[in-house]
Amino acid sequence: MNTFVQFENVSLAYQEGGPLAIEDVSLKIRENEFIAVVGPSGCGKSTLMKLVSGLRLPSAGNVQVNNREVGGPQKCVGMAFQASNMLPWRTTLQNV
Repeated sequence: MNTFVQFENVSLAYQEGGPLAIEDVSLKIRENEFIAVVGPSGCGKSTLMKLVSGLRLPSAGNVQVNNREVGGPQKCVGMAFQASNMLPWRTTLQNV
């Protein structure tokens, strides 16, 4: 089976020179494979998803989705945030 998501020695600091949110992560997720990332609040679960989706770029290392380096938002990845990110003064359509 082909690798669909690949992290190679990925680290991310949200601020330059700041503490690392994740450090030296390497993993491969195969096409059609189902995985779960679990852990306490603040351990980096959402950070991993932001890197896969292209909402954040790594400070070091490489993230690939479908054999292409992630360089920005990915159309093939969806993410549901834990907290509502809708602006209450906008309509549903205006929030899209």
